[in-house]
Amino acid sequence: MATIEFAKNLTICSKGDPLRHILIITKGTAEASFGGQVFKFGQGDMLGLDALCEGSHGFTYTATSDVSVFTHPFESIATLENLLREKEDIKNIVVTSMARQISMFLQYHAAQKSEAVRAFDLVSKIHPLYEKLCGHYAYTAKKLPALEEVASPTADDKVPAWAHDFYVGIKNLEPAVQKSFFASHGVTMGFILGGAEEVVRAMDSSVHYQKYTETISKVMINSTGFDLFSIMAELHVESATIAGADAAVGQIISPLIAMLSSLKCVDSLYFKQRLEAYKSSLDAKRGGGTTPGTAGSVAREKKNLADSLSTIMTFGGYPADQANKFARLIQDYTSQPDRGSSDDHVHKIRRQITSQFNDIYRQVLMNALSAPTLPTVIKMFLNFGYMDAELAGYETADYLYSIADSMQGDESRGVYTAFEWLRAIYTGKKEPCRNEFDQDYPAYVAELKQQKRFDAAEEARLLADNKAKLEFELEHIFPMVNKLTFGRITTFCPVFSDNNIPRGLDGSQVTPDEIHKIFREITAVDYGAYYRETSYSNPEIGLNRETVNVEILPEVILMPNAGARGIMWQEIEGRKRTTPSRMFVPIFLLTDLKQLLVRLTGEFRWEMCKRVQGARWQDVTEASLTAEYVDYLQFYKHNRDLSTETKAAIKLELTRARNNFKNVFTSNYSEWIMSEVNGSPRLTRVARKILMMHCTFPAETREALGNNPQFQESLKRFTIKSQQRESYLFRLIQKLSHGGKTPPQELVDELEYAKK
Repeated sequence: MATIEFAKNLTICSKGDPLRHILIITKGTAEASFGGQVFKFGQGDMLGLDALCEGSHGFTYTATSDVSVFTHPFESIATLENLLREKEDIKNIVVTSMARQISMFLQYHAAQKSEAVRAFDLVSKIHPLYEKLCGHYAYTAKKLPALEEVASPTADDKVPAWAHDFYVGIKNLEPAVQKSFFASHGVTMGFILGGAEEVVRAMDSSVHYQKYTETISKVMINSTGFDLFSIMAELHVESATIAGADAAVGQIISPLIAMLSSLKCVDSLYFKQRLEAYKSSLDAKRGGGTTPGTAGSVAREKKNLADSLSTIMTFGGYPADQANKFARLIQDYTSQPDRGSSDDHVHKIRRQITSQFNDIYRQVLMNALSAPTLPTVIKMFLNFGYMDAELAGYETADYLYSIADSMQGDESRGVYTAFEWLRAIYTGKKEPCRNEFDQDYPAYVAELKQQKRFDAAEEARLLADNKAKLEFELEHIFPMVNKLTFGRITTFCPVFSDNNIPRGLDGSQVTPDEIHKIFREITAVDYGAYYRETSYSNPEIGLNRETVNVEILPEVILMPNAGARGIMWQEIEGRKRTTPSRMFVPIFLLTDLKQLLVRLTGEFRWEMCKRVQGARWQDVTEASLTAEYVDYLQFYKHNRDLSTETKAAIKLELTRARNNFKNVFTSNYSEWIMSEVNGSPRLTRVARKILMMHCTFPAETREALGNNPQFQESLKRFTIKSQQRESYLFRLIQKLSHGGKTPPQELVDELEYAKK
């Protein structure tokens, strides 16, 4: 036992330090910070109550004056128990300190809980009222996807409801009564150990509530500008001149503003900027006078969609005469009884709209790239091809408006909306796609130089000019891909129209989560689908060149249409084989997404094999997927292993595929992924043998199919090759380890890949 002196501002013990001493303040004050809250300790307080359970300190304790601390070595709970038996005065000090501190921590927990619950109750209440007001005043309500994940915060609270009253009651006992209550040593130790556990539970639950409040505050306001505050503020500003709307919306947004002003986790400067912008817009709108309300007479076309085409043309900078001319063209198209007709008149209208649409899209896009914020209608145009509510259908237009602000890709997983993709090219994050002649941007520029369109200096400038790259994408790729993904080329019109939607859009929207989920389902069957062979060398450990496989999932660009077709556009970027492939898919898909992505994966496998094999992609002397499949389909008539019925079936396959070997393979690959993996044979024995060798099932599936006679032959061939590769890598890693060298992670990963 000893007393140690600490000068002001010195650290008494730090967070994470193991509990080695019992520490009791005998003179002076100290403090500890937790979650932005400062807890103060004084004479008689024992420091580190939570450490009795955790074994290490959960706080850093700092002296706020000159402090004297009584210390006693701590080895186990028995140490504390013996000390309290021997020192009655210390026991009373510890019990009193315990009751006070637990009450303090539980009070902090209660404050965090109250704040989280208030935030939850407010968010849960406001959005339904917002939707109700939108309907009342003829506005389209916006969807907030983040709201779907909001749940009550109290489910994970570890502190029992009675704890606060119990410990406050103990703390408030008269000293004589408290001393009598803790006369029993067992009661004292039970109280101390139970209280220590309660401190830990209180702090853990406080952290939970803090994180919850931080999360739900981002639903209320966040840096993207699309949040509960933004949609409420927008409705208030837009409806401010409608009789009664100003007060009605203001009554709902006021508690939201009060909540955001009080939350410590909200960036006060950012909120202040957003609040001032809202108030400024509201004051300006109020100056325009009041118009009659629309309660009870909601128009088919909501107010925030009424001038969609005008908003788009104005944003694009088009003069009134050009905007009016295009508006008349849209009206003419809208009035057609059959917009998908093949009549010359309707076809001519579609062609004129398509030609002007691409120019309008370019102009609006260029302005959008430099705009600080985008109106919702502009986002609808860029990501959906929407231009007019009547043409799109009023209900569909409402739905598009409700999701436009929340619709986004996921660049971390390679999924982009059309606007995000084009912006990525403009900012230099991505290179343009190859054009219809399979030229990438540098090859295209080089060809123009060879044609003496410009000199070497201009070539160098163009190669570094991101705007020129974007122009290349907009001119050579975007219009063509938009038409191809639509799926019905002869009746294509790029403007979103309800006649192109055979059913509602519910369930048709393609999302990054769904794409990622399906790719993982595909690679769970064909685990090597997106792995690429690449060279690895590490001369320092004696590895000059080893082949390793790395997985590179595709980039998927969501085109602004409701279509039925996807395109595997290019298997790599430029010439580097470890770059992602690129696929284009409609943002609203009218067919099954999994079947589509399985087919595109099959196309990718074919094209990637051709890329790797080069000129020898059909050379059967060098075993490859394409060479073996071409040989199989080209000479099936002479294959003695195939029956007459099987040959007839192959002939029918080729006829349906117009003798395109790639299309036959893609169809077979879909059967392989969707049916054969379940032990339902659909392919010929030769096709199965090739696919098992090059598009192999994972080990557990191979084992399950091992007793199926339809798969035994093809499995045997693959197993031999796989075991040889696995054995080689194992010996190589073992050799490095025995030589005192750490095997690189690349080789370890390759061995795991070989075991699959």
